[in-house]
Amino acid sequence: MLLRRIVMTLLLLTLSLHAAEVPETLFLSWEGNPCRTMTAQWLRGPGFGDRPDAKKPEEVRWRKAGGGEWQVLTTKTQPFPDPGKKGLPRWMVIKANWEDLEPGAEYVFRFGDSAEMKFRTAPEKLVEGVTFVEGGDCDVTKRAEEMISLGCRQDPLFFSVGGDLAYGDWMSVAKEIAFLQQWSRSARTSAGRLVPLVAGIGNHEVMVGYVQDGATFEQMKAQAPFFYTLFGGLYRTAEPVALDFGDYLSMLLLDSGHLIPIKEQTGWLEKNLNLRKVVPWVFVSWHVMAFPSARSWNSQKEIVDVRREWVPVLERSQVAAVFNHHDHNLQRVETEGKFGRKIQFFGNGAIGVEARPVQCQESKRLAKAWAEENYVNVISIRRDGTTVRSLAPDGRELDRVDLETSRAR
Repeated sequence: MLLRRIVMTLLLLTLSLHAAEVPETLFLSWEGNPCRTMTAQWLRGPGFGDRPDAKKPEEVRWRKAGGGEWQVLTTKTQPFPDPGKKGLPRWMVIKANWEDLEPGAEYVFRFGDSAEMKFRTAPEKLVEGVTFVEGGDCDVTKRAEEMISLGCRQDPLFFSVGGDLAYGDWMSVAKEIAFLQQWSRSARTSAGRLVPLVAGIGNHEVMVGYVQDGATFEQMKAQAPFFYTLFGGLYRTAEPVALDFGDYLSMLLLDSGHLIPIKEQTGWLEKNLNLRKVVPWVFVSWHVMAFPSARSWNSQKEIVDVRREWVPVLERSQVAAVFNHHDHNLQRVETEGKFGRKIQFFGNGAIGVEARPVQCQESKRLAKAWAEENYVNVISIRRDGTTVRSLAPDGRELDRVDLETSRAR
């Protein structure tokens, strides 16, 4: 009897040593083709488990949902910035990169014997329709958590946040970690699937907010340490990013003068819009809005520059719509069409920050909808059209518009 108790105790101890928990900072993103890759990241260090030995990296077990043999993925590590702390960084970022996955498929992964986490790759063809969620200016607040959860309950393929994520202002490691914890708790569908974050850069990601005269791209990157540690695998060069989802959707992610001068991106924008003339749904996103809502028409250099440089290019293109942020309220503007088509601009960023009054008179004359509210945009893409709904914290529909297919545009 005593021997049996000893054996059972040793067995339970062994099982407990092999048990593991899902990291509370876990989040998903993409660094490559959304149809065939996925990236998971989390922190290790004080409060989040032991930092892995460089000679023995952390491993993740994974397989396609529904069965099959478990496979083992070896992770990579890099220091997590801690600008206010002298000496060695206290935390490490652990990164798992999946490649050569099946498009439109669901996968599960786990940490040791932890609960299973689920993710889904993007489909290569638009068969049953696709939904994604969009917004900006998040912060670490109760409202932000509510809005992220609301967006993810719409069962989106991904959640695009157009800058000003944690409001860590390049310095606060505590704020950045709290943002990751908030996102990890909230960015899950009702069925428990993790929703990838497609992040854009804003002024609150950069030490000085905006690109400095004479500074190189590498010098400016050093002023956005958290953003480039977490998302540098997507933003690898001194130009914007085009994220293509099969043959039906493209997201063009621009930098509104934070690390790259606005004028230097105009040629890239025109070229990449032309390359995607056959893509039915092309959306463009950046942080500082072309059409201000809470501030005056010409109150900021970047506002004037994006309006002068990019609006004419967009009106001459077949772009479906544009997402802007920065002013912390809801405003949908239809451009005047002086250079071609009238374009819908959805803005201006208020996931979790305190909403501001809508008061720019020049923009109001072009506006089709506005509200002093927090909101997320829910974009539902079908083969015959797309609907954009702007949802308030309680789920009310603040705005709704149907976009034409590229054939009609």
